[in-house]
Amino acid sequence: MKLRRRLTYTQRQKIKKRAVLAVALAAVCGAFAAVPYIASALPEFKAAKDGAAAEEFDFPLGGVAAFAVSRAETPPGAPAAPYEESAAPTEESDYPAPAPQRRETDLPVYSQNLCWYSRDESPGLFVINRTDYTVTPEKYLAEPFPFHGAITDKPLVLIVHTHGSESYLPGGCDFYADGETFRAPDDPAQTVVHIGDVLCERLNELGIPTLHDRTMYDTENFNKAYTFSGEAVKAALKEHPSIKFVIDLHRDSIFNSDGENVKPLTEINGEECAQIMLVVGTDGGGNYHPDWRTNMTVAAHLQQTVNDFYPTLARPMNIRTAAFNQALCRGSLLLECGSCGNTVTEAERAVKLFAEAYAYMIKEEYER
Repeated sequence: MKLRRRLTYTQRQKIKKRAVLAVALAAVCGAFAAVPYIASALPEFKAAKDGAAAEEFDFPLGGVAAFAVSRAETPPGAPAAPYEESAAPTEESDYPAPAPQRRETDLPVYSQNLCWYSRDESPGLFVINRTDYTVTPEKYLAEPFPFHGAITDKPLVLIVHTHGSESYLPGGCDFYADGETFRAPDDPAQTVVHIGDVLCERLNELGIPTLHDRTMYDTENFNKAYTFSGEAVKAALKEHPSIKFVIDLHRDSIFNSDGENVKPLTEINGEECAQIMLVVGTDGGGNYHPDWRTNMTVAAHLQQTVNDFYPTLARPMNIRTAAFNQALCRGSLLLECGSCGNTVTEAERAVKLFAEAYAYMIKEEYER
């Protein structure tokens, strides 16, 4: 008979410990294997309850908190999308353009009323005369309006831009970068071309058939800009002989003796808007312009109408020695809408007000 060897106490304790460890390890492995089955039986996780935002829960950034935000923003019935912190907006209006941020190197713009009278005073017919001629605006205002006709559906007004790349500051901006050129040949929305769009649209709405040449004639060769725009005006007059009035729309550039950028600004109907200025060319510089006094008569009637409608909108009329292509049409004027210190919004408001007065003058004087 083979006798069984008896285990010592130490050996029995080792075997017992090994058995306990084996049972514990088996229990842990079984618990992990059962997790998916347990999770599938639980109710769906709710990102927020009773209208509370996911941010109210004490979750760390990312992980569950990120998933909660994604689910909370998913419309009912739509498939859940993974959370993306930099997801693109569905519409432009989701994120409005940020206000311009001023840097230490930027320069300020100063506003000033340049109409030569205050809101408490009666508007006057003032001129800045750069010629050797004696120009009395009241004399031209007393003259009858130079021409008359019927307003039909044919073009009556032409808007052009000899210096179409002239730009404005963005809305809400009262400063500019040092070295700014105030030109935007690649961005018409910031230039006088856009202001021409606004003027054209408003005149047509007011019953004045208007054409708008959106070409920038100063981008190819600045020194020949008036030559280029003059050829365009000739072509338009030939194609549309019904045109009687031409507006060459610009914006001014005003800096004081200290080199500070000054924008002409007024408040009308509770809103700040740029001030406009009519420029009348003459033959004082030797250019052919025999009918400049006819243009001056139109300008005087228009300036008075603007003053009657919207006091402080118009700066004094500017009389110059250059002709500015105004010999091509007796109803031609150069219109400065604001300056390089004005914003696009201020210029838009100004040109809309100008359109009201301009349309009224044409209906009252031309169609009389």
